[in-house]
Amino acid sequence: MKKIVLFLIMTLVVIAYDFGNIPKVKVVDIPKGKITMVQFGKTECIWCEQMAPYLKEINAKYPKTPIYYVNTDKDILGAINMNISVLPASVFLDEEGKEIGRHEGYLLPEQIMELLRKYGVLVE
Repeated sequence: MKKIVLFLIMTLVVIAYDFGNIPKVKVVDIPKGKITMVQFGKTECIWCEQMAPYLKEINAKYPKTPIYYVNTDKDILGAINMNISVLPASVFLDEEGKEIGRHEGYLLPEQIMELLRKYGVLVE
């Protein structure tokens, strides 16, 4: 019974973190040249997990919108350099890679869309 429960939990974790085609990168690998959204999260963060399907859906509908995901468990130095202290964190970068906006905490899909429009990231 314990093995079944463990298997189900592991399956849910794998499925829940499906960001679709959103590139999973380290901070140093985020391309410059476009206004960009970078979503910071980590493994076993329930709020980060809950946002993954929202970002996947937005990316599927607006594939030219530059959104990247950084797992702070895999890029702790990048997170430190970006002053990430609360997760999830949505950071918006200008064409040169400088921060122009930030939201710390959970976002609903309509709030994500509002921020993408506000900072000029959304490519319709």
